[in-house]
Amino acid sequence: MIEKTKFTEDKIKEEVKKHYGLEIKDIEIINGGSANIYKLISNDNNKYILKEFQSKFSGKTILKEINIINFLRNKGLSVPEYVMCLDGKQYFEYNDKTVIIQKFIEGETKKNYSGDKKQLLESAKYLGIIVNYLEEYPYDDMFTCSIEKYTSDEIIDKSIIKHENLIPLAKEDIIHGKEIIKDLNDKIEMLKQIKKDGTYKKATNVTIKKTHGDYNVLQFIYDTNGKIKSIIDFVSAGEMPIVWEIARSYNYIDKDCKNGNFNIDNLVMYVKEYLKYSKLTKEDLKYLPYIYLVQVLSSTYGYKEYLKNGNIDLLHFGQERTNICRYLIKNAKKISEKLLEIEC
Repeated sequence: MIEKTKFTEDKIKEEVKKHYGLEIKDIEIINGGSANIYKLISNDNNKYILKEFQSKFSGKTILKEINIINFLRNKGLSVPEYVMCLDGKQYFEYNDKTVIIQKFIEGETKKNYSGDKKQLLESAKYLGIIVNYLEEYPYDDMFTCSIEKYTSDEIIDKSIIKHENLIPLAKEDIIHGKEIIKDLNDKIEMLKQIKKDGTYKKATNVTIKKTHGDYNVLQFIYDTNGKIKSIIDFVSAGEMPIVWEIARSYNYIDKDCKNGNFNIDNLVMYVKEYLKYSKLTKEDLKYLPYIYLVQVLSSTYGYKEYLKNGNIDLLHFGQERTNICRYLIKNAKKISEKLLEIEC
């Protein structure tokens, strides 16, 4: 969720002049993502992106992103370029938040559920390339996500409680309360159902690899021909089940995935394309839908934020994810069987 900024236009100009020596004449707010983002135009007509990260992202985390994008750029991948501060650092702090400036990348962005088959294949290709390159990443600065996050009864039990705790808040909402309560109760029942089924608990040997961490269509800048020109925002990079990143990135880009549905043939195509650049195991293919289902089903994101802050866009996001859960809980076995037909 985007945190409210204390930046004004005058303060941005002042801080950028102080830390970078740049005179800024125009500032434009860019919506999208969880950071506060601004397009800057300097007096000499150069363009930049200023990003004010959420307070949870420390300077150490930003240095990790810098290490990653420098490493990937040296591999030939098109990624953002940080601008160095006058004091030699690549970020500064303002009101306890980390702030960076990158060179602006000309291009277009796309929304979720907007990709055609060519764009699906391109997304899968670059994800495979990134994961393959990061196997050689020389720094020990990425977090590791434990597989227990996706395979333990404790996670399910805690998630049930999180959803139950939101119901009293939803009862106070006279506009969307009834639909939220229905969604929360549906998710609670689905959590109980997958716990009883227990398939997800067998996914203990899925592959954990270094990856982007938030790889999806919103992190792509496209050229005028609809091809990926650059991949941005590696601040969430870490080691995690790679099938989670595959499932999520497919889900977010495919135009057939609106209303929570998957096009299973397109998902199979996406995985096959990924496999041209990085490896998966049969275990990965078997449990891909279950890993993704547990993560999406366990999260209250969207509902919690709406009930506390009234953000209707995040409510819609939470509702989209609930529809994904409804689809996956009915179709996970079918998806798993189709994926297992892939040679790997």
